[in-house]
Amino acid sequence: MKRLQTAAIALLFLSSAASAATSSWVETEGGDVRLVALPAAADGSVRAMLDIRLHDGWKTYWRDPGGSGIPPSITLTGANLVSIGFPAPRRLGDVENHYIGYDRPVRLPLTLGNAAGGAITAKVFLGVCKNLCIPVQAELSVDTSGESFANPLEEAAIAAAEASLPHGADDGFKPLSGHFAADGMSVTVRFEAPGDTPLPDVFLSSASSFEFGAAGPVRREGAAFVAEVPVLHRPKVFDLAKNPISLTVRAGEKTMESPLAID
Repeated sequence: MKRLQTAAIALLFLSSAASAATSSWVETEGGDVRLVALPAAADGSVRAMLDIRLHDGWKTYWRDPGGSGIPPSITLTGANLVSIGFPAPRRLGDVENHYIGYDRPVRLPLTLGNAAGGAITAKVFLGVCKNLCIPVQAELSVDTSGESFANPLEEAAIAAAEASLPHGADDGFKPLSGHFAADGMSVTVRFEAPGDTPLPDVFLSSASSFEFGAAGPVRREGAAFVAEVPVLHRPKVFDLAKNPISLTVRAGEKTMESPLAID
């Protein structure tokens, strides 16, 4: 697990009982968390979300925290976790202790599979930080067995969570190339972004055991933007065709996420 740099660490284990298709809030010092799920489709798939309600001044982590922190982890019973979506993060902390995550409430849309239309329980592990960091462990349960139609409020909340995800590549906002340094300790990233936005911020992540740091200053080279991203951990064996590195870019309020071709 990625290291957690803290002044003090407290571990909370809390649970919420099943109540319709939205769990109770599990409340902690730094933020509250709940699970929201819609009725299962005919193929057993479920649209859901992990709702993280951060308190003022508290922060939580992205899927690759940048070398310091705890990425959110979800383990399910009653369904399989097919995918978890992350809105584009922000660079947080200071020069000496920086990390990547969120400083405001965030909703992570989930796609679940093989749901039988009954109880679903999610064991969630995440970190929230202010002056100290608290690893939060929560057990969240929902029961969709009595749900044949989606609750409009739940459906609207999940649709908003899905809409918050970065868009895919398109004309004028797309990755161009990636290149490992000779020592393998950084990746040079080239991409296009809208020219009418603030200087973009760049984040890399991977489903394999790569770990990336916060990108250096973004610079222009002709029509392209270029950034150097530190590689904090590079696995001895990896298959980029199977598990490609993802490039996430934030340019003002515009965001993009797409696989990055490494040459």
